[in-house]
Amino acid sequence: MMRDSGVGTRITLLSASARRREIVGAAFPNAAIEGSRGEEPRPEPGEKTSEYVVRSALAKLGDPPANVGARQPIAGQTPGGVLLSADTVVALKGEILGKPASPEEARSMLERLSDGWHQVVTGVAVADEATGRTLTGVETSDVRTRSFSDDEIEAYVASGEPFDKAGGYAVQDESFRPVVRTDGCYLNIVGLPLCVVVEL
Repeated sequence: MMRDSGVGTRITLLSASARRREIVGAAFPNAAIEGSRGEEPRPEPGEKTSEYVVRSALAKLGDPPANVGARQPIAGQTPGGVLLSADTVVALKGEILGKPASPEEARSMLERLSDGWHQVVTGVAVADEATGRTLTGVETSDVRTRSFSDDEIEAYVASGEPFDKAGGYAVQDESFRPVVRTDGCYLNIVGLPLCVVVEL
């Protein structure tokens, strides 16, 4: 995993996701962490998954130019900085699955994802605080799940784990162990494709 030197551009992650905060903190130890500055939109009817996650990532940035000079630069870092946001969803046969809002929705998602392939798609947006210039990228990974029994699904839903996770599961969950194979960027499945972040 790439690490920054502690000098240069200041990075501010706009996310409440513990997984994203962990990834960014490991790669860029001096990064600042905030919550999203804009509301996450709902998918539009017929909207492509790749277009939706980019639109959502951009929405979470809020209005980057309005933040110019909002904070003092950290010693050794350049003025301004880069805002980073992302949104991850599960795509099953073209349908976008976000975070389940109820036990019933979590149960339904896990039943549908059981013993099959789906895609995890993340949109990433970065914005220059000084100019407002914004770049976006998308990463897609393929995921194969094991077969979940009804009792396993009930126990997992009862644990409360599914409710802050796209598709209702976490690939890295050591107790549920939902995934048997992945093709593509693993960190994308966790919630933030670092390769896309570094490129942007």
